Amino acid sequence: MSIVKIKNKKALEQLQAKLTLRLGRKATQIEILDYCLILANDNFEKLVELVTCMPILSLEKSEQIIEARNKLKNVIYDEEASFGSRDDEDIYNE
Repeated sequence: MSIVKIKNKKALEQLQAKLTLRLGRKATQIEILDYCLILANDNFEKLVELVTCMPILSLEKSEQIIEARNKLKNVIYDEEASFGSRDDEDIYNE
């Protein structure tokens, strides 16, 4: 048996509490994780969507980015300038 470190232990505890209320008994965290693995295998494509590093831009977000870019099209380009932007994170995963 190996030790697994969980980053979001609070979420696991919340899930455990919800299941306890629904089932009328306390499911162990190991049981919950075992069932989560079954769900993950049964819904593999959804799991891939959740864990992929590539951000998925919605059409709405893409349109917002293009609109913001178009507002700046008359601004002179400065190669030395650096501007961090949430849009950059969405587009380039930076």
